[in-house]
Amino acid sequence: MNLESSPLTMVIHLNRTPGEAPHTYRLPSPAEAGIGASTWSDVSVSGALQYLQRAVDPALVFALSCRRGLCNVCAMRIDGIVTTACTTPMHDGIVIEPARSSLLLRDTVVELSLVRRARIDASTSFEAQAEVKTEAEADE
Repeated sequence: MNLESSPLTMVIHLNRTPGEAPHTYRLPSPAEAGIGASTWSDVSVSGALQYLQRAVDPALVFALSCRRGLCNVCAMRIDGIVTTACTTPMHDGIVIEPARSSLLLRDTVVELSLVRRARIDASTSFEAQAEVKTEAEADE
């Protein structure tokens, strides 16, 4: 099968190291890859990265958690826009990069401790506000 001319194949340009040329991967059709989709556009970026890691490049590192776009752990820069990989559909020639190169740990994984700390601070602040409101209601 000629992967270059097949409409079901997918080309991914993955910038694993800022400043270096991106790695280019040519994926077979989803059927050949054992993925239950008719085209790669029916597969999320995280699904394609899972296939890449399992079948092509075991050294590839990416983060994935909820698979529903709720946790933002899989956030990366896709075609120049920071978004979640689990909710972004694949397309031919897609460019995948780390969300922020200054926080890069490896491949598309960035340091998330600042994000987690902000979320913890926000939830703690919200809980404290709720507690104060509850106390004020009890005093009435």
